[in-house]
Amino acid sequence: MCTVGGPVDIDLPPDRVKGKDYRCNECGEKFKGVGRKPVCPSCQSEDVSAA
Repeated sequence: MCTVGGPVDIDLPPDRVKGKDYRCNECGEKFKGVGRKPVCPSCQSEDVSAA
C-alpha cells in the first residue's frame, strides 16, 4: 500500500494494540492514537498533544 501524506487508515484489534491517549488542541477531542504523528479523528488536525 502506498500513501501520500496523512496517516494510513487500518483496523487493528484493540486487544492487540495499545494506543496512547491524545487530546486535539484544535477541537478538544480526546482519542487514542498509535504512531509518530497522530491525527484527530474529528477534525483531522495534526495539532495534538499527549493527554
